[in-house]
Amino acid sequence: MIVPVHELMAEGAALLPPALVSPAAHARLAAAAAGLPAAASCAAVECRLGGSERVDLLVCLTAAEGGHRALARRRADLDLLAEPAWARVAAFCAEWADPGSPLHRGIPLLWLELDLPDDGARLASSVPAPYPFPCVDPAVSGGVAPGAAGDGAGLPEQAGVIRRALALLLGEPVPPAVDGALLRCIARLPPSGRAMHVAPLAVRGRAAVRLVVAMAKADVPAYLARIDWPGSIADIEALLDSMVPFTSHVSFHLDVGAAVEPMLGLEISYPIVDVRWATALDRLVALGACSPDKRDAILAWPADARPWPGRGWPTRLRQGVMLKLVYRPDAPLEAKAYLGITPYVALFG
Repeated sequence: MIVPVHELMAEGAALLPPALVSPAAHARLAAAAAGLPAAASCAAVECRLGGSERVDLLVCLTAAEGGHRALARRRADLDLLAEPAWARVAAFCAEWADPGSPLHRGIPLLWLELDLPDDGARLASSVPAPYPFPCVDPAVSGGVAPGAAGDGAGLPEQAGVIRRALALLLGEPVPPAVDGALLRCIARLPPSGRAMHVAPLAVRGRAAVRLVVAMAKADVPAYLARIDWPGSIADIEALLDSMVPFTSHVSFHLDVGAAVEPMLGLEISYPIVDVRWATALDRLVALGACSPDKRDAILAWPADARPWPGRGWPTRLRQGVMLKLVYRPDAPLEAKAYLGITPYVALFG
């Protein structure tokens, strides 16, 4: 269901643990949410698990619930914002909503991340520029995937969707060197692999694209070697063995410029009540990447949906959590948590 983001964040404020989201961070989240149109079906708060109190806001638009049409209808309002990236997102959504567009079949959802400054100064007069993260795997929402990316089947169709999506979000085609490197990363996926998301990094001042892929954990080292990833594969094997020892498949982020860059972001996601959370978080505390109070806050994140009173239909809020571990050679491991809040109509309680 589509809800106003500011209302969702106001109701969700009681769920967010103070150890992860300080009162000042709550104020920054509320200021950002107040300027967003009612187009999102859920939201998430990105929290750093080390010493930083910075938080960022993420919202998700889905094709199934018409989020693309809802945002496109607000295009005139978004054009007035100081950040031209919002106009490009509105243009993207208008084409995504068109049944004749390849985006309509190829993209099930779009995440928008708003990077919030620590002091909140930039939020005084405008909403920050969005960091758009379209999903390019139709199977995520039960659609038909364009083919098995690992053996090249369906690659031309998926490549067309990716190129068009990135061109709309950038306002121009992806530079040829970046385009070539990105598509090589997708073409060299193993049979177990899928390209999940792409995101232009222009809003962060970089001529590169973030690529999220998923595959069997056992295939990761060989894949990184095939794409000439410049980091230490031995480090990644050790990270996988220590942080996700009981997981068969993983998802991770890569930054792709004219060549693949050394950053790798490993996603960790289990059901809230899964005992593996404690193992992973305890290891992060031991590494100094997570404070003990933030570990405890994540472990206490509610597993049961909470009623959202005052809505037209009986509505509940479902919580979720994901971790991302950011590896960079010769730098300490960084850990982030994404606390998700999704409203849904609960007709049967």
